[in-house]
Amino acid sequence: MLQIDLTGKNAIVTGAANGLNKCIALNFAQAGANVVVADFDFQGGKNTACEIQAFGRKSFAYKIDVRNYEEFKALMAETEKQFGSIEILVNGAGIGGMFPLVDFEVGLIERMIDINLKGVIWGCKAVLPYMIAQKYGKIVNISSVAARLLKPGTSIYGSAKAGVIALTAAVAQEVAADNININAVLPGIIRTNMWEETLEEWAPGDKEKQDALFKDFCAVNIPMQRPQETQDIADMVLFLCSEAAKNVTGQNMAVDGGSTY
Repeated sequence: MLQIDLTGKNAIVTGAANGLNKCIALNFAQAGANVVVADFDFQGGKNTACEIQAFGRKSFAYKIDVRNYEEFKALMAETEKQFGSIEILVNGAGIGGMFPLVDFEVGLIERMIDINLKGVIWGCKAVLPYMIAQKYGKIVNISSVAARLLKPGTSIYGSAKAGVIALTAAVAQEVAADNININAVLPGIIRTNMWEETLEEWAPGDKEKQDALFKDFCAVNIPMQRPQETQDIADMVLFLCSEAAKNVTGQNMAVDGGSTY
């Protein structure tokens, strides 16, 4: 049986105040890692950090706007100061939204690309000097099946997440000789806050209709006809950050019930 032990490893997870990335952070803590909870939602980040500390791990919350490279550099410096090293980074922060391109507000387009793609670029760029110096590191970038299943309304979100796939594949090759593994995980359909916001846009105030729309969407788009759970994704991320995956790099791992191949 595969058992993953991250005792002594120090991880940073962006967007971990809630949802999928919080699950990833808690999964790391259960496996023995210390975790920095980096999120714009500082209070939510502190709540997650308290849950991590309850496992007996070191943790602190750090407020960050992932669109800002200088804030990422400050995050890395603070993590090294408090923990001594950085072995793992999960670039998970992201926002969603589905609109036809002609209806997409310019400001939202810029925000989505800045957070979903540039935020991942800045995270990788800021942490790599630390990992190269120690000749060890694990980076997981959270993409999406939307990068492959491009449908009406997904032009901007899907384009940003496809950029994450390209970034992952290229940078993984650049630092492979430094014993750094970089992979992307492509979550399928998970009913997180991001999906709740989309459903509210589709059927404002109608919870029953929202439930029906979500069920129908899963039935049509997922061969296994069920949504994924945050734990499914967190377990894949945990595996990729373990020594069991020491020879896995530059890959794009979909956890989507068979939606893509």
